[in-house]
Amino acid sequence: MFQSTETGAQPPTVPPAQSSKAKPKREKVTNVLYGSLEALDRMTKHLHTLHYAEHDDWSDPIPSGKDCQWMVVLIKHLMIE
Repeated sequence: MFQSTETGAQPPTVPPAQSSKAKPKREKVTNVLYGSLEALDRMTKHLHTLHYAEHDDWSDPIPSGKDCQWMVVLIKHLMIE
C-alpha cells in the first residue's frame, strides 16, 4: 500500500504466531435479578425469548429482605479462550 522512498527501509516486524493455543477455561457468571414476583416472572420469560436462558433455569424466588422485593439467580458457564 504505502512504500517508503528511502533506500534500505526495513518492513515492519510482526511478532511470530503462537504455535500452541491457550487452553480454553470454563468460567462461572452469576446473574441476579431483583423485583416483584410479577416483574421477575416476566423478565425471565423475556430472556427466554431472547434465547439467553430457559425460564426454568432460574432459581425459585428468594425474599430479598425488602418489602415486596424478591430475587432470582441464574448461573451460566462460559468458555473463555
